[in-house]
Amino acid sequence: MTMKLKNILIASMIMGASVMTSSAFAANVGDTEAAVLVSNKAGGFQTVVGNTFDADQVSNVFSDKFTFTLNGNYNASGTLSSTFLSTNPIQDLVINGFSLVKYDPVTQAVISTYAGTNVLGSGVGTEDYWKFNANGLTAGSYYLSVNGLVQGAGGGSYSSNVNLAMAPVPEAETYAMMIAGLGLLGVVARRRKAAKQA
Repeated sequence: MTMKLKNILIASMIMGASVMTSSAFAANVGDTEAAVLVSNKAGGFQTVVGNTFDADQVSNVFSDKFTFTLNGNYNASGTLSSTFLSTNPIQDLVINGFSLVKYDPVTQAVISTYAGTNVLGSGVGTEDYWKFNANGLTAGSYYLSVNGLVQGAGGGSYSSNVNLAMAPVPEAETYAMMIAGLGLLGVVARRRKAAKQA
């Protein structure tokens, strides 16, 4: 083998190894799991979900989904917090998104999204705290979506708590009282108009 061919072969091997190495740092280590809904004995449900990432997953991105199905109308509220431990090795996650998504389980198409807000601020070296509120949820398939980056050399973890309360349905008496009140307002307005004309 000539010297020129050896140099080209060595350069190709180094480039190939560097490409393979850099792709390992950008792996998506996310999971899709079924969320367990536990009855709160008041007609609603609660679920607690989360994930833990090891030291060998540092610099990886994650996109976790926790699926569940609703059979009625509910209002939902959820919180999420991640760890930041400054011990050696540092445990830190950077959460980039937290939302509740209604989707079609057959086509996987997103129907609607209820995005969370970052309450504490996000970034390296801080604990993340997110929350969302979603009112008027209807029956269907949903998932909690958590996106982020494993930043700490020691990995990191997060947990989320979501409460689902039955959406209030107006009673028939409420509608009857509203109609009676509007009728009474009409009678008062008519009398005032008649008094002004007289």
